[in-house]
Amino acid sequence: MFQPIVDAHSGEVRGQEAFLRVLGHGQPDLSPWGLFSAAADDERLIALDRLCRTVHLLNWLLAASESLLFLNVHGRLLAAVADDHGRAFRRVVDALGVSPERLVIETPVAASRQPELLHLVLRNYRRHGFQVAVNLESPAHWPAITRSAPQFVKLAMRSSGWDDHLDGAVLGDLLHCSGRETVVVLTRNERPLAGTLPGRVWLQGHAYGSPRSCSPDAE
Repeated sequence: MFQPIVDAHSGEVRGQEAFLRVLGHGQPDLSPWGLFSAAADDERLIALDRLCRTVHLLNWLLAASESLLFLNVHGRLLAAVADDHGRAFRRVVDALGVSPERLVIETPVAASRQPELLHLVLRNYRRHGFQVAVNLESPAHWPAITRSAPQFVKLAMRSSGWDDHLDGAVLGDLLHCSGRETVVVLTRNERPLAGTLPGRVWLQGHAYGSPRSCSPDAE
């Protein structure tokens, strides 16, 4: 399943985030949490995580999408891989003839609480040519991750009071403090946002498109 990520100004689809759905007889049969929980040891979890990303990549290629592909990595994988995150997946990407710059490796919210580990992980993925995205649960975590230079920072609209405190000025200040060409992706938008947003803001959520199949024969 893929959910569109749109430019706040043009409305153009800039990216697609891949979501895992395990179906049995056409209906949800096993949650992603349940699937990954079945991988008791780190070695199996790492293999499962890479397999899921490879399947997402293959489906995205079949759909001939021109947008970026956002791929989540499991939190346990970040600590389980000692170093050189992204090396194994880069071999898959090269074998399929895909430019790694079109892929965005997305870290979970929990990773923002460990800035040193996050910095190592993002540096490794970027060294292998991937773009990177960080999920933040609070604006307070922003200063700690700026030196990691993520191309994308994702902020959920329903967490940590963002609905009450988020406005164009706040976003503008955060973007200015980043000192880079960072793009902010506002997620979990259940209704369209009103008002003027600064540049380099993208939007994601049911208000801008629900997750759906991206296969060529999808309705």
